[in-house]
Amino acid sequence: MTPHRTPKPYRQAWVQGIFWVGFFLFEWLNTGTYLDDYQQSLYMITLHLPLLLLAGYWHLLVTVRYFLLQGRLTGFWLSLGAGILVFGLLRRAISYTWFYPIYWPDGLLKPYLYWPKILAESMQLHLVIALFVAVDLVRHALQQQRLSETYRREKVQAEYHLLQSQVQPHFLFNTLNNLVSVSMHKPAQMPNLLQRLAGLLSYQLHESHRPMVPIVKEIDYLTDYISLEQLRYGERLDVQTNFGELKQVQDLLIPPMLLLPFVENAFKHGAAQSETDCWIQLQLSRRGNQLVFSAENSIPDVPPKPSTPGLGLANLKKRLEFLFPGHYELITLREEGQFLAVLKFTLS
Repeated sequence: MTPHRTPKPYRQAWVQGIFWVGFFLFEWLNTGTYLDDYQQSLYMITLHLPLLLLAGYWHLLVTVRYFLLQGRLTGFWLSLGAGILVFGLLRRAISYTWFYPIYWPDGLLKPYLYWPKILAESMQLHLVIALFVAVDLVRHALQQQRLSETYRREKVQAEYHLLQSQVQPHFLFNTLNNLVSVSMHKPAQMPNLLQRLAGLLSYQLHESHRPMVPIVKEIDYLTDYISLEQLRYGERLDVQTNFGELKQVQDLLIPPMLLLPFVENAFKHGAAQSETDCWIQLQLSRRGNQLVFSAENSIPDVPPKPSTPGLGLANLKKRLEFLFPGHYELITLREEGQFLAVLKFTLS
């Protein structure tokens, strides 16, 4: 069930309402304590609050949001200056007309257009407004930060799904090449090959888009893929696998098709480049909270032609950056007659 979220305008009004209620109570109690007259304090804050609200929302909506946040600096300074002048005059008028005659008759001794007092009234009012606008700007900045983080996560997730989806056509391309080769040289083995291919495609259809799969399913997938490839190369290829006790572990999860590029490259750059006997050794083990997978294969001493760089390992490196940033190690080592690739990553 999706949790209920208060619509954005109501959340904003709720925060602003709390600010004004808090300011009203603080000003009333603080001034009342200072004057030792809570009735006078209540009358004064009630008298000035409507102007505070008008000035606060003018500067928030017009001065800041419409001008400042839109980069219209000329409009910002004009609106700010006009606000200081106009709201200062209005606050002076309210005090001079309704507050001074009742609570401070001496204030009437100065003329209405007494600019030092108008400036003081305006500064007192705009200090409150500055705090109100600052609170809203902080709320806005935090909201933008949350949105930015959400967009970043969605972008990363979309990029990862794109990388994940690229594994399937890449795999299918290699497998179809195998089908062509076997159909030409060993047509009797085609039914068994097609049956295994159906199992691999079924795994891709039902499991490959999941974020995690049990490692036993991934091992079964690799085993079927290796068996399919061995049909192509026959007895001249010796494949040794050591997956140890992990073949029996049901609760260990890893990203699907993460290990396939190693196996593909071992066949592509090893057996497929050799016309004589060749070998591949695959090993998967667990060391504490790390999983270690190694793929070692023979390579011809003098390759016929440089092979086109494949998508597999390049795709794998990008996936690893998304899945295990800072918590994986990928090592490749080419020596005379053999190639070794080792992947270590920390389990969640």
